Amino acid sequence: MKLSDVVASHGFTPSTLGIIDNAKLYERQNADGVIELLCVQKIGSAMRVDRQPLMAIATPDTMHEPILLPVGKAISNQIIPKDRLESYLNSTLAAA
Repeated sequence: MKLSDVVASHGFTPSTLGIIDNAKLYERQNADGVIELLCVQKIGSAMRVDRQPLMAIATPDTMHEPILLPVGKAISNQIIPKDRLESYLNSTLAAA
């Protein structure tokens, strides 16, 4: 299954929050207001997975985007063999 299909099945959509070389950035809005940012980056023959829950805090200045503050527990720098990526994502992306 394609990466975009795997993450979409867990509610993630492509993110416009940033660009990372050789990576795909996705986000998911949870019912509690937390935004999860997911980055899947190709590293040689493996994939690096990072996920960070964020809370959007509105600023008094309506001309600027909300401030995104990290909350909860992140997944950082998980190196997963390409052939195990789908299984890893399916087991770790279940909605909170």
